[in-house]
Amino acid sequence: MVETAEAKQVCNAASTLLFPKLDFGVKQCGKYTREDFLEILSRIAFDQEFANTGGKTLQLDREQQVDITSTARNSLAKSLLYHLRNLSTDAIDDQFDGVRDRLFEVLRAQRRLPAFVDVAIDLHEWRFYGSADTDHVITTYPDLGTNRAFCFATLCIVAPRTRFTLAVLPMDANGFRAKREAVRSLVETAREYVSIRQVYLDRGFYQVHVVSELEQLGVDYIVRARPSSGMKGRLSAGAETVVDDYTMQRKRPPTASVDVTVFAVPHRSDDDEHVWFVTSLDVDSSTAKAYAAAFRRRWGIETSYRQIGDFLPRTSSPTFSVRLFYFLFAVALYNLWVLANILVAGKIQPEKPPISTRIFRRLILTDYG
Repeated sequence: MVETAEAKQVCNAASTLLFPKLDFGVKQCGKYTREDFLEILSRIAFDQEFANTGGKTLQLDREQQVDITSTARNSLAKSLLYHLRNLSTDAIDDQFDGVRDRLFEVLRAQRRLPAFVDVAIDLHEWRFYGSADTDHVITTYPDLGTNRAFCFATLCIVAPRTRFTLAVLPMDANGFRAKREAVRSLVETAREYVSIRQVYLDRGFYQVHVVSELEQLGVDYIVRARPSSGMKGRLSAGAETVVDDYTMQRKRPPTASVDVTVFAVPHRSDDDEHVWFVTSLDVDSSTAKAYAAAFRRRWGIETSYRQIGDFLPRTSSPTFSVRLFYFLFAVALYNLWVLANILVAGKIQPEKPPISTRIFRRLILTDYG
């Protein structure tokens, strides 16, 4: 059992890795202080609310006069967004890189990092309803009433109870060149903090240039494949698994090819279907199902996305610096939530996190809003 006092102590200790690192460029003569911005940021992150609503509710809690029916932007929210818009992307990245550095200093000091980790790379699309010409907005598949989004590539540890998001990279395009460069950048960043055993990637990364980049990085990988007719032709009648040598090719410029192992295992819910993968690993018919099961751990990144969403403020802002700050802030809070659960669980290693995101938000909120 985790006592309330212990949980609160751990959550507040975790929060000290983040909040002191945040700098908004507030001038001493400004109407609002850095502490005001920390409070409204905490509120809109924990409530997944817009800055305007967060500013009004914060001022109401302070018993200040607020015109709650006004359609004009709340002055505190307006000031926060003004300062975020004026931060450079490099300045934002530097702040949250510092948060990550401090996080891993704690993990190493506590000896809570595994010697080797499996990681997954995926894309997080934050839907956007404004102009397609907005900076950093990409066109993607239609969903939630729009085909536009701000997109962030992320690399996440997929082992249970240590699902830290190690690296985040904004995507300005979604073609193979952008994905290839994202994979390289994410893996290189992650290697500064952990030793990678293997990388899992979904079908969106099934492209010869991406797989070639993984080969050049010298990292083992499993990539979910979109089976071609040539792949399916290797599946004999009644066969449970397929393991074979395969050459991925792109014949149009820029051409590329890479030799891989292709394997397929029966779909878990559809008896007439198989799931296909390409890999650098030494797979045979006796181990194919085990590697497919290992790939399913990649769904840990889907879980982390949902939980990052528990800390993501809402916004309609088209300004990239605002979106970037909000997303990295949510990732940082998510990582601190994972850290708090690791520290409070100790050697118990429960199946579920002893501190839920809702409780974590409540305990952090005690001191920061």
